[in-house]
Amino acid sequence: MPPGSPTKRLALGTLLLGLATGLAACVEPIQSGGVVMFGGEGARIAAMCRFRRGTEGKAGVCAPEPEAPAPVTLARVETNPRLFVGKLVEAKAGDVLLDNGAIAAVISASDGALVDAGDVEVREDALGRVTTCLGAPLGCLTGVTMSLSQGRDGSAQVLARGHAEGDPRVTIATRYMLVPGARVILVSTLIASKADEPVVIPSLGDVVQWGVAEPVPAAAKAPPPPTAAVAQAPFVAALGHYVAYAIAPADDRPTLEIEGAARTVSLRFGRNVTLPPGGSARYERLFMVAPRGDTLGVVTELALVREGRVPGAIELRFVDEAGKPIPPPADVHVELLSPRDTLVPFLRIGPFVEDASVAAEAPPGAYELDLRGEGLRALARVPIEVKSGEVTQATIAVGAEALPVPAQGTPEGGTPAP
Repeated sequence: MPPGSPTKRLALGTLLLGLATGLAACVEPIQSGGVVMFGGEGARIAAMCRFRRGTEGKAGVCAPEPEAPAPVTLARVETNPRLFVGKLVEAKAGDVLLDNGAIAAVISASDGALVDAGDVEVREDALGRVTTCLGAPLGCLTGVTMSLSQGRDGSAQVLARGHAEGDPRVTIATRYMLVPGARVILVSTLIASKADEPVVIPSLGDVVQWGVAEPVPAAAKAPPPPTAAVAQAPFVAALGHYVAYAIAPADDRPTLEIEGAARTVSLRFGRNVTLPPGGSARYERLFMVAPRGDTLGVVTELALVREGRVPGAIELRFVDEAGKPIPPPADVHVELLSPRDTLVPFLRIGPFVEDASVAAEAPPGAYELDLRGEGLRALARVPIEVKSGEVTQATIAVGAEALPVPAQGTPEGGTPAP
């Protein structure tokens, strides 16, 4: 079996259940100067639920929640479904819907692939599909039968059972599990051999078609690998307009392998695994749906689930060069710069923000805020420190971006200016 730490898996399960428990109530925070304080980790997530909606950086308003989070909706898709918006929506009658009030996803009944996913607030699906595949010559999961189950804790599971395209003796069972309130689907695959001789599994992995979501490198300055190259990274991610996705190992392995480029990649969580007769292997990964089309949502979810770093939040206001308050500028990125992060987190502010401020969750740590947009820049970087369970307020002064100074030309036949 691939390497994995039982302690880490237990921590992951505890964290996901803690996330669900923390979302049990939603109350407006109490202002205390420039920082909003909350008591305890459970209250942290309850109070910050307003920042976990897909609202393009809007602060939003906490709607009253029941005493306990609602169970995950688990249902077969009916005829002519309209579950998402987007050019690549695949959901059809007979497929299975998972919906926990924060995110929703559709699992295909034909091949067990994850074919649609989005934030419940905006319902944009920018994903192509994520398919369980074992590499040539075994191919992908086929011959699928589906089973559904609901846990007493409100969680839901979809199990897609089948076999490898290239060898029916290699059975594949991929399980999708979602708990109330979480933005992460735990995906587990068990591969077993019915062969009388050892079987080599070339790849424990998935084929990911990002669809209209734009892939982003896990390292800010890493060039995209050539089509045939194999790269390693702690996760893969892609950004839609109103949603973002990420996939990462669910165990203690630090990286996964990525082969391919552009919008279709093969992910490997193990390679050339030999199964003895009757043997099996398992691999697990996390599929994350972030609330906006930016990297801050991705980094926040990764820090929470992979590292156990409970987020705080930032609430941002803006002033002009004279210090006069202005509405949040449209279509800009606010970057949270830190030497710690390989992928620069940025908050995307959309074209329509009616509030006087914008807000979003962020991992704890020290940052410098910078703003980038067409013709606009922050007049100075703003240092902040985000703490778990607190909302840190900051003000960014915004001005016109200075135009580049054109190079001095040399008149024909003349000499350069001194």
